[in-house]
Amino acid sequence: MRKFVLAALGAALGCAACSTTADPEPVARAGLMASLPAMPSLPVIHMPQVNLADVSLPGTRRQAPQVDPDLEPVVYWRVIDDDILVVHADTQGCTSRADFTIDVEQYDRDIYTVSLTRHQPDRCVRELPWGVQLGFGFEELGVPAGGRVIVLNPLDQRAWDWNEPARQDLAQR
Repeated sequence: MRKFVLAALGAALGCAACSTTADPEPVARAGLMASLPAMPSLPVIHMPQVNLADVSLPGTRRQAPQVDPDLEPVVYWRVIDDDILVVHADTQGCTSRADFTIDVEQYDRDIYTVSLTRHQPDRCVRELPWGVQLGFGFEELGVPAGGRVIVLNPLDQRAWDWNEPARQDLAQR
């Protein structure tokens, strides 16, 4: 009988400890429940809008360089093996590296900014939603070994609909 009472008391405490309330003002509780603190509901996380200009570069006292909204957006960019910049540029099927002028400037000791400006329009009509990969070696960009790059072109804000059959075909390749 004693084990049963302890088990019932433990279950009541367990249920009370796991209960949550979404009410801003807790409802008055009676008995054992009144002695337990109210459990809050799941927290609401408010993410502040981060402006890239407010971010400083790690290891420096400089602000991050500004993305240039006048430049052509790129699908995305990445660095491979710390010496190759790969930019996925929007295309209709006829875009190549020669279609872009590349401007590289030293921003800080080992940080370089890269801007791509299209000077040759893409007149083809194929649908290539992921764009075309354009690779640039750090040596040809004038970025020394160990240097870091930041592309100033804005990122394309296209929404990817993964439920479209064409997108699934691309993802499986």
